[in-house]
Amino acid sequence: MIARYWAAASLAFALVGQGAQAAPAVARMTGGELTAFTRAMPKGGELHNHISGAIFAETLLAWAVEDGLCINAKTLAVTPACQPGEDLKPASTIKTDEVLRAAMIDSFSVRNPGFLDRSGHDQFFGSFGRFGAAGARREGDMLAHVMDNLARQNTYYLEAMVTPQGVASRVRGAQVGWKGGDLALQKTANSAAGLESLVAAAIADTDAMEARARSLMKCGTPVAQPGCQVTVRYLVQTSRVAPPEQTFAQLQLGVALVTADKRWVGLQMVAPEDHPLSITHYSLHMRMVDFLTDHGRTAKAALHAGELSMDYATPEELRYHVAEAVRVAGARRIGHGVDLPLETGAEALAAEMAAKGVLVEVNLSSNAAILGVSGKAHPYAWLRQRGVPVSLSTDDAGILRIDLSHEYARAADDGASYGDLKASARNAIAFSFLTGEGLWSDPGVYRRPAKACARQIGRAEPKPGACADLIAASDKAREQWRHERLLAAFEAAAR
Repeated sequence: MIARYWAAASLAFALVGQGAQAAPAVARMTGGELTAFTRAMPKGGELHNHISGAIFAETLLAWAVEDGLCINAKTLAVTPACQPGEDLKPASTIKTDEVLRAAMIDSFSVRNPGFLDRSGHDQFFGSFGRFGAAGARREGDMLAHVMDNLARQNTYYLEAMVTPQGVASRVRGAQVGWKGGDLALQKTANSAAGLESLVAAAIADTDAMEARARSLMKCGTPVAQPGCQVTVRYLVQTSRVAPPEQTFAQLQLGVALVTADKRWVGLQMVAPEDHPLSITHYSLHMRMVDFLTDHGRTAKAALHAGELSMDYATPEELRYHVAEAVRVAGARRIGHGVDLPLETGAEALAAEMAAKGVLVEVNLSSNAAILGVSGKAHPYAWLRQRGVPVSLSTDDAGILRIDLSHEYARAADDGASYGDLKASARNAIAFSFLTGEGLWSDPGVYRRPAKACARQIGRAEPKPGACADLIAASDKAREQWRHERLLAAFEAAAR
């Protein structure tokens, strides 16, 4: 690291040691210093990551070439096969056609604001359909990319959003049909139709995805990539823009999968929250999650909620989405939460979330690109001031052309202190859905270590006894121990 970076970092840590706010020191870093600082900083984990949207366009296009796919030069989309038509070209055309290659990268990302006169919102959500064929059958490749990129940013825990047996579960739901809102009857009918039989296939798919990722990263060999050290858990993505019977079937399969395989740790609902079907069925979806998870007792939920602004929703719709996700569905985490200050009784809701420990996954670049909400308009500082636990995440790093370190640097530019960044990193593990007791008695505050590990956190190894036993028995404590060890080394190097 350059000397000036270390000088800025040393000042930050000196201020922390004096009990002062470290924000001025981080704020005084140059762009390069802040980039180096946040990349080297251990960031705990990534809780909001759609791996299908995490891959940069250049990689997706390279896969399209390798797999012999085609490009529609009119729609700027990858297609599975080259059918007759003047707009279709072999993907390999991008090797010599720089204009087409640049247009495809623009089509798959938000790097070019106003591309084809689309809003950031429309460009973002539309891109999945344009690049989807390039990522088909590449789940393991995508996972390897995400894991290795995180490890190279000193970050070793990931909760990845994936859709297990997505088509098959929706087909089962469609075959059963909608039972008029009787959720118990709906569940029974799905089970009678063999919905839970898809669990075995979903587990086999998970095994294959992980095996492919580990093979690509050469795990277990002398040349293993850093990503092999990343611990991965999965959230079941379900679609909120499908007919109710299909959404319910996906959720029901998700609960069964979480029960059967410890790698799958919770539920999510994805797709535009402002879509007409999302709006129409929002309250129904929250009741579905509540019913199927027994208000979070059977399976945990981390729900996209409040990914809205007045550009994309009416004042009426901005009044209740986060509240229902927390109070009706029993969500343990909220993805985005941008509209929270606009909700009815916002201050009381924030206080309730702080008291219950309901974390908000903050996606600064995503919210700026999709909703046009950034800087002081973003509720990130408002949430911190009210004690709501928050953690920075990327959402869809490839589409946004960012990484997790970028989000930490952006937060610092927006006024977050080093202490805020440090809390975000710790929160990413403390509020994860990893099993077991944590190292902290006060997650979100981090002043009281668990009694078993008092005066040991940050050491290379725990002393034999109660602390070592806790770490051996708890997935969460084990990840926290690793993070605190890395954090202690990072801070010591800057003094």
